Amino acid sequence: MSKESIAASRTLLNTKDFGILSTLSVKLGGFPFGSVVPYCLDGQGMVVILISTIAQHTKNIAQDDRCSITIISEADDVQANGRLCIIGHMEGLLENETDVKERYYRHFPKSRAYSNTHNFSFYRLRPVSVRYIGGFGAIHWIEPSLFLIDNPFQGQEEDRVINHMNEDHHDSLVSYCKVYKKMAISSDDTICMVGIDALGFDVFANEKKVRFDFELPVQNTQEARATLVALSKGAR
Repeated sequence: MSKESIAASRTLLNTKDFGILSTLSVKLGGFPFGSVVPYCLDGQGMVVILISTIAQHTKNIAQDDRCSITIISEADDVQANGRLCIIGHMEGLLENETDVKERYYRHFPKSRAYSNTHNFSFYRLRPVSVRYIGGFGAIHWIEPSLFLIDNPFQGQEEDRVINHMNEDHHDSLVSYCKVYKKMAISSDDTICMVGIDALGFDVFANEKKVRFDFELPVQNTQEARATLVALSKGAR
């Protein structure tokens, strides 16, 4: 297993924010049941979803927690698409895991309003194996221990970085979008950072996620600051 393939699988997971959740249907006696769900990642890099008790996939999980989520990149040739399938057991988040829940709400702000009114609950997919296909012939099974990577910025530490960038360096976020993503940004557009991890950071441009990957992983706020400053200089 090459480091490049593992890095590419993580990049795909971090870039996207929704996938196809496959559960085992209670109604149909165990047939696979697919549904589309938004997701973000917890502090260990595991997928976190917020789903309603009345949803069919939630009823399936209650009966059998074996699940998978499939994430597909965008390409003209569907067979050449990068795709990732994470297979594992779905578990409910603990009541005190507020940092993970707040991270989800930052990535999906509208979900905060309905999570308290429609009996929604948070779940985490704990992987037992990962399947990554990077294109024709590039097919790999990846052990979770090689795939998952801890986020050095969690809870209040992540909040501090995000708030600092949004309040003091908003112009840099705009420059990142313009220069590195070739986006046309106007004064009416809303640009804000919503998350940072060892491999990169997430920006919302008019409620659409834009992922920026670091050239090298960072392990602390000092390394993150140096990398963000370098990005700012490159965007001038």
